[in-house]
Amino acid sequence: MKWPYKNWAKLCIVLSIIVVIISLLYVKTNNIILFLIWIQIPIYLLHQFEEHSWPGGFKRFVNTEIFNVKNGEYPLNDKTIFWINVPIIWILMPIFAALSFYNLFFGLWIPIFAVFNSLTHVIGAIVKRKYNPGLFVSVVLGIPVAIYTLWLFYTLMNIPLMVTLLSILVVLLLHLAIIIPAVRTSKINKG
Repeated sequence: MKWPYKNWAKLCIVLSIIVVIISLLYVKTNNIILFLIWIQIPIYLLHQFEEHSWPGGFKRFVNTEIFNVKNGEYPLNDKTIFWINVPIIWILMPIFAALSFYNLFFGLWIPIFAVFNSLTHVIGAIVKRKYNPGLFVSVVLGIPVAIYTLWLFYTLMNIPLMVTLLSILVVLLLHLAIIIPAVRTSKINKG
């Protein structure tokens, strides 16, 4: 099982191309919101590639710059990174993008997630005053496309407040699911 933990992010380029092709072939481009929901997936796959493959180094950045662990067992390790990213981006996002064919509200959390996650990279770069892996795709594609998607959502649709709040709650819970395992491991290693 070590191979997937070390190499999954290298597959993100190929997978992003496949999702773009599927989106162009099967998602109606005349439904721009649906199309943009689907396009969030390959953008996020490129983001993962930048974080964990090329130039990579997100694991090292978080462990040394956030958790201040220079040596030893890193709180954020290959196994944790795999189990954080693959279920959310490779499984959950496509499921909810597919559900968006039936009701676009199912996909609202996806661009909110993209903006939230991308902003953490921007804020991290400002606070640390240096590049962090994932920043480039966040700034060039993640934030602009997600904000445009959200702008269209709220311009073209009447979205109930409860749907917005539920989408934000989902994003916050997913980010807690991302952060908590690494924080727990960090406390165990320090304790």
